[in-house]
Amino acid sequence: MAQVKLEDAYDYAFIGLGAANCLLLLNLHRNELLAGKKIAIIEPSSKTKNDRTFCFWASEKEVLKLGLEDLISKSWDNVEITGITKQSIQPLQYHHIKGIDLYNASKLAIKTYHVTFFSNTFQDSPIVTSEFFKLELETQTIKAAQVFDSRPPSFQKPLKYQSHIYQSFVGWKINTREQKFDPKTVVMMDFNIPQNEFTQFVYVLPFDENTALIELTRFGANILEKDEANIILSAFIKNLAEDYDILEYEQGVIPMSSAKLKTENFGKNWINMGSRADILKASTGYAFHSMANDALFQMESIKKGDKKARPSSKNRFQFYDRLLLKILDKKPQFGKNIFEILFAKTTVKKVLRFLNEETSPIEEISIFSKLPKKLFIQTALENLFSVGFKFPKLFLPFGFTFLAILLSYFNFEFISWFVLISGFFSVGLAHGALDHLSTKKIYNRKQLLAFSAKYVVKSILFGLLWLLSSDTALVLFIFYSAWHFGEADFTEWKYKVGITSFLWGMAVLTIILFFHFNDFILILKQIPNLKYIIRIEFINAQSVSKIQIFTLSSVLLLALIKKSKFIFLTIVYLAFSSMLPLLLSFGIYFVGQHSMNGWRHLSKELKETPAKMWLNALPFSAGGALIIIYFLLFAKTQYLGFFFIILSCLSFPHVFYMNRFYRQQKSQILRTN
Repeated sequence: MAQVKLEDAYDYAFIGLGAANCLLLLNLHRNELLAGKKIAIIEPSSKTKNDRTFCFWASEKEVLKLGLEDLISKSWDNVEITGITKQSIQPLQYHHIKGIDLYNASKLAIKTYHVTFFSNTFQDSPIVTSEFFKLELETQTIKAAQVFDSRPPSFQKPLKYQSHIYQSFVGWKINTREQKFDPKTVVMMDFNIPQNEFTQFVYVLPFDENTALIELTRFGANILEKDEANIILSAFIKNLAEDYDILEYEQGVIPMSSAKLKTENFGKNWINMGSRADILKASTGYAFHSMANDALFQMESIKKGDKKARPSSKNRFQFYDRLLLKILDKKPQFGKNIFEILFAKTTVKKVLRFLNEETSPIEEISIFSKLPKKLFIQTALENLFSVGFKFPKLFLPFGFTFLAILLSYFNFEFISWFVLISGFFSVGLAHGALDHLSTKKIYNRKQLLAFSAKYVVKSILFGLLWLLSSDTALVLFIFYSAWHFGEADFTEWKYKVGITSFLWGMAVLTIILFFHFNDFILILKQIPNLKYIIRIEFINAQSVSKIQIFTLSSVLLLALIKKSKFIFLTIVYLAFSSMLPLLLSFGIYFVGQHSMNGWRHLSKELKETPAKMWLNALPFSAGGALIIIYFLLFAKTQYLGFFFIILSCLSFPHVFYMNRFYRQQKSQILRTN
C-alpha cells in the first residue's frame, strides 16, 4: 500500500452514505461546519436509486428543529390499524421521506466543499495513531482525523435472556386504475394476512387515490424471502384492485435484538452512527427519528468541541423492549393479538408517544394493564430468572430463596436449614478464617502468632463492650456490619465504596430485620442487659410498614440511579425471603452473597485454588466453629442472643482486616493505572 503523508489527512471521513451520515452531513452544512474541511466519503453504491423509504412521526415544531421540512414528500394526519377506525394523531403527523431525496440533498449540500468519494467498502479495523486513523481501502490508504462509521452492526451471541430476530420487509409501490386509497390515512398495520408462525402485517402508505406503497413486514427469526413475500403481496393487493402496475420495489432487513453490539473502541474521534450506534428501537426496528436526533446531537458536539456520550435509552424502555422481543421470538403466535389489543384499547397517539419513549410511568402502567397480563408477567418472570443465570454470583442466593420457600411450603424446611448451616460452617466462617492471608505482613510462624494474638484481643475487647453496654455493642455491631456488607457488595459490583455503600449495607440489614420484625424482637429479648434498643418492640405495625416501604423505595431508587441489575436482584430475593424465618433469610444473604463475595475477592488476590484456601482456613474456621458450638450449648434458652454476640466478637476484627485488604487492592489498582 502507498504511504500517506500527514498533510494528506482528511478532517472527516464518512463510512457509508446511508440515512445517519446523510442527516449528519446536512446538519453540518446548515451550520457551516464543513467550510475549509477535507472530507472523504467511502460508499460503494452510487446512491442513485430510491431503495429506501424513511418514515417517522413528529409535530411540525419538531420537524423544523430537526431540519427535515424540505425532505418530506408526503404527510398524513390519520393512522389506521386492522379493524380499528382511523384516528387522528394531531398535533403529530406521519411523514414520508424518499431515500433518493435524502441522498440527493446530502450530495448537493456537500457539492461546494472539498469532498473525495471512494467507491470502496471498508470492513477492517483502522490503524490508530495519536493524530489520525489510517483506513486501508481496496485500492489505496487514506487517513482521517475524525471518522463517522455507519456500517451495519454485528451482534454478540445472544444470552439466554436475550433475543435476536429481524424485521424484514418487501414493498411494492403500485398504481391502480381505479381510486382505491384514502390519501389522508396511513394503514400502519394490517394483520389480515397469513401469519405463517411469525408476526407479520401489511403496511400501506397512500400517496394519492391511485398510488400507494404496499409493504409486507415480518418480525421473526427467519428473514422474509422475496418469492414468499410476492405471493402474499399479490393476494393482498388482489383484494384491493385487480388491475395495477408496480412502479418501484424495495426490500430490506433490520436487526431487532436485545443482545449487545460487537463494537470496538478506537477512541473519541471514531463515532459510530445509525444502527451501529445502537440507536434502533430493539422491539420495532424504528430508527429514523432517533437518527435525526442523533445527527443534531453530533452536530452540536462538533460545534461546541465537546464530545459527550450519547444520551442512553431509559432502562425501563429497554426492559419493555426485551419483553416484547422475547414474545415475538419465542411466542410469535401472540404478536398479532398484542398489537391489535394495544391499538384497540389505547389511542394511536399515545402508542406513538410510547414507541418514541416519551410516555410517563403512569401512562405505561395504563398501557400494559390493557395487554394480556398473564403473558407479560410470565415473560417478565422468565426474563428475571434468565438474568439471574447471567449473574450466577447472585443467582445462588436468588435461586436458593425460592427453593427454600418451596421446601417450606411442603414442610421440608429442614433441608434448607441443613444446607445453610453447612454453608455457614464451610464458607461463612472460612472466608473470615482467611484474614491472616489478607495482610501481606505475615511471612513466618512468629508473625502468624502475633497476628492471631491481636485478632483474639480485638475479639475479647468487643466482648467486654457487650458486658459494659449491650446497647452500644449492638449498635456498633449493626453499623460495622452495614459498612462491611456494603463494601463487599460494591467491590464485587465495581461500584465506588463510600457513604452510598454504607447506606446500601444498612438497607440490606433493615430489609432483613424489619421484614422479620417479630423474629428480630425475639432475638433482642435473648441478648442480656439491653436497656434501650429493646424498646423498639413497642413500635406499632403501621410504623414498621412505613420503614419497610421507605427502605424498599430508597433501594429501588438507588437501583435506578446506578442502573444496577445487581441491586435490583438482591432486593427481589431479600423481599421474598421475608416469607422465611429471620435466621434463614439472613443466612441466605450472609452465606450465599456476602461470604461468597469475600471468598472470591481473596481467591483472586491470593491466586490460590479454593481447595488450598479452605485448607488454610480450616484451623481457624474449626476454632470458630467450636467456640460457637460451645457457647450455644452453654446458652441453653438464650442461644440466639449468644449466637449474635459471638458472631459480633468474631466479625469485629474480620471487618477491620477486610477493610484494610480492600484499601490495599484499591491502592494497587491506582498505582497500576
